[in-house]
Amino acid sequence: MLNVSLHPEFDLSLYRNEAHLKDGTKVLIRPMVVEDMEALYEFFKALPREETLYLRDDVSSHLLIEKWAKNLDYDKTLPILAVKEGKIIADTTLNRRRAGWKWHLGTVRIFVHKHYRRVGLGGMMIRTLCEIADKLGLEKLIAEVPDSNTAALRTFTKAGFHRAALLPNLAKDKDGMPLDIAVLIYDIKRPYDEADEYGL
Repeated sequence: MLNVSLHPEFDLSLYRNEAHLKDGTKVLIRPMVVEDMEALYEFFKALPREETLYLRDDVSSHLLIEKWAKNLDYDKTLPILAVKEGKIIADTTLNRRRAGWKWHLGTVRIFVHKHYRRVGLGGMMIRTLCEIADKLGLEKLIAEVPDSNTAALRTFTKAGFHRAALLPNLAKDKDGMPLDIAVLIYDIKRPYDEADEYGL
């Protein structure tokens, strides 16, 4: 059952944004629904193998995609899609906790179809998540990106993220090779500072 009990003034189930890319391509940006299952499976099938090496999950598994689609819970994992003529061309997710000491944080992941890169889609999707996260009351977004993925690092940086840390050999790809991970942060709301109360 789909859970959409979010910020009372922000009904995500109604969220729709029609936009144009740099090359004039018209896309619809919206949350994922269960009917997107097959289209999402086809989207991940088109990812180059070298990119799937970095993925935490086996997106080549139809059962996994089916599980995602049938267990959508926007309160925990919010998938936002870019759709062109019924075909998914980008997938972003915002993961968050509703309680505990990290309730104010969100983690971000993004994938863009190889035929729709360098036309501003990646940056558009990240900015969309930043805007939604702000409406949901989050204060910071975190992205973990392989340090070798210069294109992704550049996209996040252009969208306002800054590099907070580099963690050597933190992860391993599916071939068992170590990966240095860059941690990037986007500040939606500045950390509390007592000086703010005094206008300093």
